Amino acid sequence: MRKSKADTAETRKRIIAVASNMFIRQGLGATSVADVMVASGLTQGGFYRHFESKEQLIAEASEAAFHGLFAMFDGATAGMAAPEALGVIIHRYLHQMQVENPVYMCPLANLSSELSHSDAQVKAVASEGYAGLVKLFASHLMRMHVSDYVGLAESIISGLVGAVSLSRMAAEASVATAILARAEATAHAMIKGADKSKALLKSAH
Repeated sequence: MRKSKADTAETRKRIIAVASNMFIRQGLGATSVADVMVASGLTQGGFYRHFESKEQLIAEASEAAFHGLFAMFDGATAGMAAPEALGVIIHRYLHQMQVENPVYMCPLANLSSELSHSDAQVKAVASEGYAGLVKLFASHLMRMHVSDYVGLAESIISGLVGAVSLSRMAAEASVATAILARAEATAHAMIKGADKSKALLKSAH
């Protein structure tokens, strides 16, 4: 019996969700199409009914991961003042892999080395995801009247992405925890320093 368009779309959505989780946890190279299809409860032969290549699946799975991450941040910070919202976003981003069952994971922090060797469509999604993070942070920093809100957003994100990546490589949990704690403190110090500079600039006039 032929599947309906709705069934096909739902199956495709399930494959993307499974792939997104597996790619980030295990790596792009270590996760095969067959691994994804088996985990999705499907046969490998059905893959090309939904995707042209593994690269297309990586691109769509990464895009889905970014969308999920941003939706989580929006829901978690709804109605909050900018400083409080940034605190929640920074903490959740840094500890994305420390929860019992990680769901909202960022491809930039967990797949950075592999993404740099991916094809153009995957790199485009990664670039869009980075731009989305910059926009998110910059929007809150702008509400706090930080003058160079885009530059500060880019600096903070670089630190957060690097910290998560390094924490995943740490041999001991205590080392990973220390890396994340320092990154969180540094991000807050950068924000606080930017606010002080703004206040001093105003008082000088």
